[in-house]
Amino acid sequence: MHAEINVRFELSIDDNKTIPLAALAEFVTDQNIESALLEELVESLDASRVEALCGEKYAHGNGDQRFQRRGTDPRTAVTTAGEHEFDLHYVEDTAADHDEPSYLRPVEDVVDFDGQNRYQQDIAAKSVDLATSLSYRDAADHGDGFVSMPSPDTINRRAKEYGSKLKQFLPDCVGGTDADAVIADGTKCHSQDEDRSYHSVQATLGEDTAADSRSLLDLSVNADWNETAAALDDIDAVTDDAAVVSDADGNIVTAFTDESREHQLDLVHVGRTLGYNLWDDGVFPLERRTEIITEVIDEVFHLKNSVAKHLPEEEFAAIRERIARTTKRIEKTAWQLSQYGSGKAARYLRRWLPSIVTFAEQALEGFEVPWTSNPVERAMGEVSKRCKNQWMRWTEAGLEALLQLRLVKYANPDHYRTFFDELLNRSTKTTMSCDLTVEATRGKV
Repeated sequence: MHAEINVRFELSIDDNKTIPLAALAEFVTDQNIESALLEELVESLDASRVEALCGEKYAHGNGDQRFQRRGTDPRTAVTTAGEHEFDLHYVEDTAADHDEPSYLRPVEDVVDFDGQNRYQQDIAAKSVDLATSLSYRDAADHGDGFVSMPSPDTINRRAKEYGSKLKQFLPDCVGGTDADAVIADGTKCHSQDEDRSYHSVQATLGEDTAADSRSLLDLSVNADWNETAAALDDIDAVTDDAAVVSDADGNIVTAFTDESREHQLDLVHVGRTLGYNLWDDGVFPLERRTEIITEVIDEVFHLKNSVAKHLPEEEFAAIRERIARTTKRIEKTAWQLSQYGSGKAARYLRRWLPSIVTFAEQALEGFEVPWTSNPVERAMGEVSKRCKNQWMRWTEAGLEALLQLRLVKYANPDHYRTFFDELLNRSTKTTMSCDLTVEATRGKV
């Protein structure tokens, strides 16, 4: 298929005026040259296809052709090149069966108009990409002066469509990843559904500790952690002996750990959670609670620093000694708290002490285990920035679709680009070529 367009563009500037290059650029852009070129190009392809089916216009014998011209009809569309109105031919297939459509647009064999959608995939994808950072209303306003953007409702609908497709696309990207560490966390967003006040957002990252690389393995809303863990195991996204890093969420620990997977408690959370339990027990005044928290945190991070210091020199005895000392001191603190009646704080330390020292014990075996869940905490920050403003309320489907787009873009930009490359079928660009010749009255172009 071949189309040729001859273009003549004439520009006049007052002789006594000096204009900024930026003003000239804006003026040329305002002429919507790309839009006009695209319209003429599509209509040229349309005319070529009609002629191939129906014969040259007004040629003798056309009345005996199977395909007959049946007039034209406008078709509007919006792309990143601008707003378009195409005048396209309809053709009748006089030999069509009764159960087959007899009228067709021949150009649609060459150009896909995305069904009945006015906004084509390129501008829809651009608007959805903006909506991962802006509200739907702001995304709709963002194109002023550059391109015509869809309405907030249209962007919302496309975000749900693309986010749902991305969720189906992601397992193919992360399958076989065999991450050696799982970092998981959850947060809540306000709901506009009648059956709940909040939606539970759950994000799971996989980490290759040797390569220091991370990937979003799953993003779900109101899901069961057990189902998420089972699904990731089914696609071999996580190794059988992967470390599991999280805060003290028992559901995460239960779902991901087993006899071959150990849990590492985020050390940053130790002081926060211990402080809350001490306050909730109501036994100690603020000053004493602060002292207890400081003592425990000092022990925990002394262990972390000891591993960092002695591991490179393979001083394993020093690490073992520090593990034993840290364990003994925290156990003693837990016993003292229970004696004073601070039961919740004591139970917290006893319950999570094995998880506090996992990273150090694994270091002795030659495995690197993250001691913090900061990567997934930062992902939760992306959720907060986009979806947790006070006035925001979400449906479950809308929240999951938007966050799928937001977090894959944040954590896996390569997967995000690949998804939209396939969605927009950008590989078809390799089937096209063009030759552009520009002649000017003066100078060289």
